[in-house]
Amino acid sequence: MAGASALGLDYVLTPRTLTPNQTTTAASTSRFNLPPIAKFSYAPKYLNPTDQQTVQFTNLSTDPDGDPLTFAWSVDGQQVSTQKDYSAKLSVGGHSVQLQASDPYGLTSTAPTASITAEPHQIYPTKPLHIQYKGMRMSVGWKGNAHAPIDVQDEKLNVIRNELGCNAVIIYGNTEFEDDLINVGQLAVEKRFDRIYLAPMYLDFSIEETVERIGRFASEMKALREMSDSVIFMVGHEFSLDSSSFVPGTTYDEREQNAWNGQFDWKKGLSVMPDAFRKIISLCKQNYGYGIAYAATTWEADNAVPWGDPSFESIGVDAYIWDKVGWTEQYVMNELQRLSFRFNKPVMATEWGCGTYKNASEDWQGEPGSDYSYDEDEQANYIRQYCDMLNRSVATGCFYTQIDDERPKGYGLYLATTHPFGPGSSRKKGFYMYKSYQRAP
Repeated sequence: MAGASALGLDYVLTPRTLTPNQTTTAASTSRFNLPPIAKFSYAPKYLNPTDQQTVQFTNLSTDPDGDPLTFAWSVDGQQVSTQKDYSAKLSVGGHSVQLQASDPYGLTSTAPTASITAEPHQIYPTKPLHIQYKGMRMSVGWKGNAHAPIDVQDEKLNVIRNELGCNAVIIYGNTEFEDDLINVGQLAVEKRFDRIYLAPMYLDFSIEETVERIGRFASEMKALREMSDSVIFMVGHEFSLDSSSFVPGTTYDEREQNAWNGQFDWKKGLSVMPDAFRKIISLCKQNYGYGIAYAATTWEADNAVPWGDPSFESIGVDAYIWDKVGWTEQYVMNELQRLSFRFNKPVMATEWGCGTYKNASEDWQGEPGSDYSYDEDEQANYIRQYCDMLNRSVATGCFYTQIDDERPKGYGLYLATTHPFGPGSSRKKGFYMYKSYQRAP
């Protein structure tokens, strides 16, 4: 044998020894045998699996010499399989999974251990949600964020479709994520969502620049829409806050704060919005050619958006329950009903939700990272209240505001270990609560 010091290697090499049935040339018998490289991947990866979910372990091992390999899979120190790949349901709790690869000459290597936590499949009893579109908002990227790999986005959609039981999704992203919107939209089509809203958000642009960009993106949307009539172009979201043309402030946070502080002439500011929508509608007719949607604030919904135009396939309102400012359950229900009856169109609650800290439902304008105690029950109870309200409303669809969150006390239904949607992200009680409301057939 030759040692590591002779060859600059950190393992021992062994001569290739042939069995009686093997033949070779003299040249091949003179070289040393290299150990295999053990490696595997698994899915789901970015969200902890449940105890009812099969985890697929894919063997990616290789051998530098091209030798055939044998394998041994172990879970929690116990060997469970000698097949190349392995799949299993894991019981609730933490588990360690290992893979060992061996070549015919006695050399083995072990892949890095995977630590996987399995969570309960369900913690709340199920009940029906009598609404046509049970949905979720899903970001493909926000201003300043890195682009998430497509397998991350794919797993997010799987969670929304298969675990949460949602049949509708709003996929949104900021300016530099237009390509991601189209790619993730194609994935959503493949997963057979009944309704797929694609919503580019041109944060901090003037309304004129926003209209121009919407017009350019419309042709991209047309190609995707022609793949499936489940696809709808959501041309915007809360222009009065997202755009820099209405409320004073260079950033969204500044504009939101100024809006609540009364530093905005609502009548004057919103009076220019219908003209922007007329231009958007014209551009969409030219470059898209199908029904559009929009997510309005409550103060935009009445007169700033021309819902009566045939181009709008529905009415969308970001309809939070917030008793502190008068947005009670009854107020939200009345607004949805009034808009639906006034324009004779389906109405959607396009954004609603709650943070994960004490009193978040009453003080959700507060900063979740400051002096608030972490409380998953707060979020779960808000979701129960909202879904019960939906069952009494005229709403055709609803979309919870955020699937994941890098902030423990944020709106996300599970806590991402890293952002976005890092490996091992865990469900919050709010996730289980929304999951418990199964969509009625």
